[in-house]
Amino acid sequence: MNTGVAYAASISAIYTALIFLIAWYAHRRKGAGRSVISNPIVYSLSIAVYCTSWTFYGSVGKAATTGIDFLLIYLGPSLTAFSWLFLLKRIIRISKENNITSIADFISLRYGKSSWLGALVTLIAILGIMPYIALQIKAVSTSFHLVSGLSAGKITFGGSVPEMDVPVGLLFALILALFSIIFGARRLVSSERHEGLMAAVAFESLVKLVSLLGVGIFVTYVLFDGFTDIFARFKAFNPEQFSRLFTFDTTSSDPEYIPTFTLLFLSMGAIMLLPRQFHVMVIENSNVRHVSTSMWLFPAYLFLINLFVMPIALGGILTTGSNSGADFFVLNIPLFTGHKGIALLAFLGGLSAASGMIMVESVAISTMLLNHIFMPVIVRFTPRSWFPVLLINLKRFGIFMVVMLGYFYFLVVGDSYTLVNMGLISFSAASQFLPAMLGGLYWRRGNKAGAISGILLGFIIWFYTLLLPSFSKSGWLPADLLTEGPFDIALLKPTALFGLTGMDLWSHSLFWSMLFNVAAYIICSILLKQTELEHEQVRKFIGTFESELRHHRHTETKRLSKPVSITQFVTLMTKFIGETEARKAIRHYVGNRAVNAEGLVPEFELPNLKRYTEKTLAGSVGAAAAGAIVDSFLSDMGSRMESVYDIFSTVRTSLDQSRESLFVRLKASE
Repeated sequence: MNTGVAYAASISAIYTALIFLIAWYAHRRKGAGRSVISNPIVYSLSIAVYCTSWTFYGSVGKAATTGIDFLLIYLGPSLTAFSWLFLLKRIIRISKENNITSIADFISLRYGKSSWLGALVTLIAILGIMPYIALQIKAVSTSFHLVSGLSAGKITFGGSVPEMDVPVGLLFALILALFSIIFGARRLVSSERHEGLMAAVAFESLVKLVSLLGVGIFVTYVLFDGFTDIFARFKAFNPEQFSRLFTFDTTSSDPEYIPTFTLLFLSMGAIMLLPRQFHVMVIENSNVRHVSTSMWLFPAYLFLINLFVMPIALGGILTTGSNSGADFFVLNIPLFTGHKGIALLAFLGGLSAASGMIMVESVAISTMLLNHIFMPVIVRFTPRSWFPVLLINLKRFGIFMVVMLGYFYFLVVGDSYTLVNMGLISFSAASQFLPAMLGGLYWRRGNKAGAISGILLGFIIWFYTLLLPSFSKSGWLPADLLTEGPFDIALLKPTALFGLTGMDLWSHSLFWSMLFNVAAYIICSILLKQTELEHEQVRKFIGTFESELRHHRHTETKRLSKPVSITQFVTLMTKFIGETEARKAIRHYVGNRAVNAEGLVPEFELPNLKRYTEKTLAGSVGAAAAGAIVDSFLSDMGSRMESVYDIFSTVRTSLDQSRESLFVRLKASE
């Protein structure tokens, strides 16, 4: 192992150990009841996991090739932040009330706890996030190569024969998968906050901010004499390019150019719809009041991290003579000028940006995999005492699988796309959740059939118009697929579907996928009726549902047709979340409620216990699976839920009639 490799590897190992210690410290503080992350600043920094190596490296690359339109990727989330006061707070309250564990859980719960819908959202999330994880692995592999001078892309271990060569990307993926398993899958309760993981992510957000600011200050004020000097020199160097980089050119024929609206729309959706963003903003939120601070602090973070992007981009062109390899100007400028210390600072920033994203994303999607892919199969079997061990290991396997799928995409696609374009494939996939999400929160008619058909059609169009072309450009699929269309049918060309030409790849895919998605969602929701369970979920998600629920309780309630003891509910939960968690949950439920010496509760309390059991299980296995588990359990016990309408007025009328009858009899006896 040469000196450069050893130096870079040592720095990486020390940094990884530091992150591990920070996460472990936060985890121990949580166990002692003294959280280190329950404050609005850490919450805002955790949301900054949005800024990945795409931001750290790719933004400079995009600024150097297409200009200031890179800002739209950050303007979108900043504009969306103004809606958090009513939109994000509402999502958080609904999620906490129902023990929601992921965006798939949220969408499936709104549409009648649909297991099919949850599985569909999970599948899209897995396929859609592969390019994004691949982007991080590519960035770290390339940056390690640049810093260390390693040409083969592999690290050799062992001083004697046989030596072992391990690709840098694979080693990075394995380390992050292990870290995510340790701090993201220690326990099965997915709705519980992962404080160690969030502490690590917040710290990494600080590191990447300080690193990019440090490189920016170095380029702007050490290599050049401030902003004015860089801009003046570049204008003199290439006036035409200077004008182009500082103009939103809607007529550009550059294949790297992406229209303003497309970038803005995709980024506005991504900040809340990407699985990792939903996880940190909703599931990991410890206090809904922190949202008010994050509304201004997160946009401020985005402003600071992008402050020196344009000077670095222009400085890179002036230093190297062209915008070739602009994605890694942050590293190449210090290396080119002989400042290896600054280059190592940049390398650590890029490493932080990539690792934070992969850790949170893998944990979020592994939860979706467990709840919506594995659980629908598992609930068909008789619960066993070893189920909790099986479930937690399936979640750990999910983390490993998600990271390895990203590594596979990295191997397949390679250098076919720039960092920004790889990220936009994932942004476009996440946007398919938008109609069902907003419709579920604000449109009463939205139903399961509309959500499934809309998301499915949008996903198929996305897959056909974006993901397939990425494989075709990498050589894994025939090039004729793009130029001639399948079976030589020109109307089915992925990049010119149904004869629509004159649009860039991203706008073309966004147009067709959103058209089919929104149209199917609206049409099916209007033509098809909601089920009774969907009606019930609408009241929990839309409008002033609190007042509707109060009215609902006075007109309709439910009871169990046959009593089931509290001990039996404990036994049921034990088989899925373990005895310790089950008994802890029941102790919390019982509280001051009336329970006799045998551990039984009154019959009128049993429906509440059923709902509480579902909510408890939902935190570990998802809402859809929890409902199926409890319903199956009650069915096996010979009990079911029965509706009792207008129960309060009926009881009052019955009492009045009894009093009147008794009064008549007494009068007659006199």
